[in-house]
Amino acid sequence: MWSILLLLSLLLVQFTSALPVSSSTADVVTTIVLSETVQYTNTVVSSLDQGRTSAQPCTTASAIATDSGALPTSGASEFSRKFVARDTHDSISEVDLFAPIEGTAPDDRFPIMVSHPLQPLGMSNSVISKSTIPTNNFYSNLFLGSRSQPANVYPYSVWWNQGTNGDYGFAISHTTFSQRNFGPDPKADPVEYYYNPVGINSISFSAAEFDSGMTMSLSNPTAFSVDVNMAPSTSRYGNGRYLYIPLVQGAGFVTGLYFNMKPKFNSHVGFQSLTEKASPRYGIKKYVTQLRDGTVWAIYAKVPSGQTFSLSLQSSSSILASKSVYNVIVQIAKIVDGSEDAYDHHAGKYSYHARVYGTAAGSTGTVTINYWTLQDNNSGKLLLWALPHHVASFTSMMATRALGISIDSQTEGQMYAYSTNQLIMQEVLPTDIQFAPWTSIPGKKAAYTSQAIKLITSAATSEISQDFDGQTNLDSMYYSGKALDKFAMICYVSYSILKNTAMTKNCLNKLKRSFAVFADNKQIYPLYYDKTYKGIVSSAAIATGDSLADFGNTYYNDHHFQYGYHIHAAAVIGYIDSELGGTWVQENKEYVNTLVRDVANPSDSDHYFPFSRSFSWFHGHSWAKGLFESADGKDEESSSEDYHHAYAIKLWGQVVGDRSMEARGAMMLAIMRRAMNAYMLMNSTNTIQPKNFIANKVTGILFENKADHNTYFGNNVQYIQGIHMLPITPVSSYIRSPTFVREEWDSLLSSVAPTLTDGWKGILYANLALFDPKSSYQFFSSSKFSKNYLDSGASLTWYLAYAAGVGGTTS
Repeated sequence: MWSILLLLSLLLVQFTSALPVSSSTADVVTTIVLSETVQYTNTVVSSLDQGRTSAQPCTTASAIATDSGALPTSGASEFSRKFVARDTHDSISEVDLFAPIEGTAPDDRFPIMVSHPLQPLGMSNSVISKSTIPTNNFYSNLFLGSRSQPANVYPYSVWWNQGTNGDYGFAISHTTFSQRNFGPDPKADPVEYYYNPVGINSISFSAAEFDSGMTMSLSNPTAFSVDVNMAPSTSRYGNGRYLYIPLVQGAGFVTGLYFNMKPKFNSHVGFQSLTEKASPRYGIKKYVTQLRDGTVWAIYAKVPSGQTFSLSLQSSSSILASKSVYNVIVQIAKIVDGSEDAYDHHAGKYSYHARVYGTAAGSTGTVTINYWTLQDNNSGKLLLWALPHHVASFTSMMATRALGISIDSQTEGQMYAYSTNQLIMQEVLPTDIQFAPWTSIPGKKAAYTSQAIKLITSAATSEISQDFDGQTNLDSMYYSGKALDKFAMICYVSYSILKNTAMTKNCLNKLKRSFAVFADNKQIYPLYYDKTYKGIVSSAAIATGDSLADFGNTYYNDHHFQYGYHIHAAAVIGYIDSELGGTWVQENKEYVNTLVRDVANPSDSDHYFPFSRSFSWFHGHSWAKGLFESADGKDEESSSEDYHHAYAIKLWGQVVGDRSMEARGAMMLAIMRRAMNAYMLMNSTNTIQPKNFIANKVTGILFENKADHNTYFGNNVQYIQGIHMLPITPVSSYIRSPTFVREEWDSLLSSVAPTLTDGWKGILYANLALFDPKSSYQFFSSSKFSKNYLDSGASLTWYLAYAAGVGGTTS
């Protein structure tokens, strides 16, 4: 019965979806309307790529935007609560993971930034005003800078070829593990970095009408997809000719729909042969082309009744259709072992949008990425590529949909083919991890001896006497957040562990006053609401003219890192204040919820923020890079500050009584645990990352297209490893297993930590508590301990309390 309801719901969505319509006919099934032309100039472009980037030639072209009808909103709704697919029902009441937080505009404490200094290229004013444009998403390169850098749609990378080698169109590349470049010494073990070559144009969508006057515009920007619209010069060819390419993460084919143009396909690698094969289905033509590098690609064309379509090899670099066509669907895929028959069965149907749904019942959570489809094929389903962390958490019904085919991805292992319109995953949620010290070490528990209480009390007394305002009201949301969070944990220890009422009230009152500076938006660089990308941004870059001010906050870098500290601090304040009978939560709920909405808005029905700006429900972790063009795509260098923001959301949801938010934060943590231990945190049994790289233990900076065991602020080992540790909180042991932490300590840190004299020393020894709490506690309780070992976001109070709280005072 459940599967029948699901099918009926999906059919209802597809039937009622508002799709754009061609201006020349009413019976076309695609989604384009060419309209407003907007040209942007004098755009500021910056890059954070301070590390090693793989170069790609790029040219600059002006952008022409198109507008199209709106997609149905994603996120939570009564509808979503009804059709999330699960294997079984749970008798515990279910919670919708994606219920909206709010749907109102941010209040007037946030001044309005009418126009962001870096406008999205290729989007019309109508698209900008009506959309919530993702800023940390896989296709940002398509609207930033030269607009010629790749969008990593996984497993393919695609880009706008603007004349390289005389080619104009949309290029497709797929690289294998064997093509990776390792360095700086490729024979080292471990190597410091690896990257995939970029700019290998294996095959590109083009048209006989495309030349230097062609344009590329974007519409319907969402978390999982974007519509790419390419058109020839209107001055030469008029309106009504275009190529529509719906880019969707995980899609088995790269799909393009041609209207009133003669299809053409180019290759910089070179075509060696083109062979027409037997049609897999009435109305579908099939061609296979072998390239000069030995790779083989399939080209399928779904041709409407009454039209003819044929391809011929014009040269080693060009395949051309025999005539202009209308509403012909072309799908391209690289043939890998065992894939050709599967492609035959799935050619003809394509996805144009995806959306995530989910529920939680008790400690069980289910998430479904649902792909919206058009047209049909022999299987009745899409061919989708799933990442390793997807496969590891798939429900039992997904096993019947596996096709037994794999393909290499850029930096997240092999992807696996499934015949399905949905990726359905289930996780056990960490509902037992809350504010108190927690460990995954078997048999360990809190044992606060009288001596430990004495030491913690002494540390808390000293640290509560510090100048809270002086440490928190800084010119950086990042460092301010770290300091607020540090003092919040001192207050927590005073209340829940020391149970000292007077000390707690003193700490809490001081912290409330410091937090109020930010809640009132009276800090050095106040926050603004940006109407272009729909987000809360620092005014630092506007005031200084530096796009990298406060780590690029104004340009959407690191929002989840920075606001995660503020949200966690708020959760701790709210928890203690509520326990003491206060009303602080209600008084500050709107401000904190606004920060949550900026980084992790759960619903597209909230039109004031993009859905899930930071966390990728496809990749299983966040991307930190915002509005900066990059040849290697998005990146993240701190897994720990990523999961800290999810932990903060979980706790804030608990404090404010938002069951959906609390469960969603827990689900994010469960997914992160699986994904991060596959892609970022590498123990000795890791099979995802290259064998000659895993001894680094952490990826350093993980990009969509490369991994670099480095940081943006230095290459000392304590920096590289430590940025994946801080802050140490109860959830650290949930993500970072004792086995992993021991391996990392023994191989990289045990000889380094004793030599350090700054705050990184404290971070490394606090991390030691995740597998050896006794040694960690001994370090922090030593009479030789120096305050120099504490960084700006750490306190001796919390380090002592945590190490003792996870068994550091027991044998």
